[in-house]
Amino acid sequence: MKIRLLLLATTIFVATSSYSQKKELNQITLGEAQKHMKYLASDALEGRRTGSDGNIRAAEYISSSALEMGIKPLPGQIDLYQPLTYLKVSSVPGESTVTLTDSVENNQVTADIFPLITPSDNVSFSGEIVFAGYGYNNSEVKYNDFSGVSLTDRIVIIMTRKPDLHGSGMPATGEVVNESAEFRKLPMLMLQKAKAIFYVADPALGTDISPSTLSLGSSYQLVPLFKNQSFNFNLNAYSITRETADLLLKNAGVTLAEMQDSIATSKKPASFIVPGLKADVKINVSKDTVTSFNIVGYIEGSDPKLKNECVIYTAHYDHSGFDISGRVLNGANDNASGSTGLLGIARAFTSLDKKPLRSILFFWTTGEEEGLHGSNYYTDNPLFPLENTIANINFDMIARSRRESDTGASHNGKIDITGPDTIKIISAGESTAFVALAKEACLKSAIYPVDEGKGAYFSGSDHYPFHKKGIPAIFFFTGIHRDYHQHTDDYEFIDFDKLIKVSKAGFLTGYKLASSHERPVIDKPVKQ
Repeated sequence: MKIRLLLLATTIFVATSSYSQKKELNQITLGEAQKHMKYLASDALEGRRTGSDGNIRAAEYISSSALEMGIKPLPGQIDLYQPLTYLKVSSVPGESTVTLTDSVENNQVTADIFPLITPSDNVSFSGEIVFAGYGYNNSEVKYNDFSGVSLTDRIVIIMTRKPDLHGSGMPATGEVVNESAEFRKLPMLMLQKAKAIFYVADPALGTDISPSTLSLGSSYQLVPLFKNQSFNFNLNAYSITRETADLLLKNAGVTLAEMQDSIATSKKPASFIVPGLKADVKINVSKDTVTSFNIVGYIEGSDPKLKNECVIYTAHYDHSGFDISGRVLNGANDNASGSTGLLGIARAFTSLDKKPLRSILFFWTTGEEEGLHGSNYYTDNPLFPLENTIANINFDMIARSRRESDTGASHNGKIDITGPDTIKIISAGESTAFVALAKEACLKSAIYPVDEGKGAYFSGSDHYPFHKKGIPAIFFFTGIHRDYHQHTDDYEFIDFDKLIKVSKAGFLTGYKLASSHERPVIDKPVKQ
């Protein structure tokens, strides 16, 4: 079966290559890619957070570039914009605080705290303080930071990382703060009905919590007004500085460093309720309405009938704004690279003397970092019939290659970045010939494809909403590098040679699909 499918894919390549695409492939140039990347990944766009001024400027740049190439609005549209409206809820600067009160209700001190997720409304609550070590529970070694202390309706302080109970008792040397591991601590705290969680960097880490430790910190939350909100989720979790933690522990006559040392020495929990202390937490927010835009345009196919079908390319252009230290998250690889690649592909298609049989749609999505908002909105409100959309090709992070620093774990999991000659292809594999076509296009473009199937990232990018609608989709992806979602995901680390190769592979894949008289066969249907 595999041999027959590979032969079919090869036949499609031969049948649709009645003339060379060398001229069109040469339109995907280093100079153009560098120009687009330099702007889209610049500090001037302030991290392109959905709904921000920088996000709007990025949309204007992409739209004007696409129009200049000859990309047209879809029928019934006057421009390339599909608007998404949000309620923007922002933390008021200087008005996220904890005030400490002693047993006779004398105010002791007020300190700043930092919501890990901006709440959807003002917050005000009070509670006793519990120190709960690392918030760590390991039944195998009989260690439980929650044993013997009630968390119910109390504010719980927990340190990052975990103790090395088979070694020094301190966190293991070189262990980074893993975001996924930290947030796996939350369910236990919630089950024990903690009122709130205060995260603090353990003293051995040597620095306060920053974007390299917990990256959910943001000055605002976006509530989509374009869909019904089934529930309103507020994570009552905050980061605090080590100085603030010491103030919270002062009534017990200890410091955070002393508590960490105590746990390390005994290799046992040292949790306790801080005596004679109440904490009052207040978070004030402001609300406004903002609009962000999907950017959707097309090239009409050349066949009178098949032009009513399309292949759709996707790449998100939004990113995450600023980290909680105020540094710009430029998102060069994530995903100025995919947006740039898609501009190159658009240039190649517009240069064709004869357009493919089917239409080609170019879709730069917004709100991907907020939860695939743009692609979900489009698939619920399509500008081209979904039943006539034969395939989706998605670019998200296509231009980084492994560096010496890419070892260990990223802030949210495993580093699995590919080398300069390799790209991952992620898909549900429902159309074996489609995947084979993409792999052949990669080899033709001098980059080796790694077929990961669904892999670990299948539901995490803009191909996924198309897959859920029954449209075959593939996702080109470099893998996770150490700078993922950090301020160091910047222009100077982009592998432009890889970007060009992956863009060419994407062009060839879409061109072959759009030029074939047959749709890609779904030979391994997947239950939705």
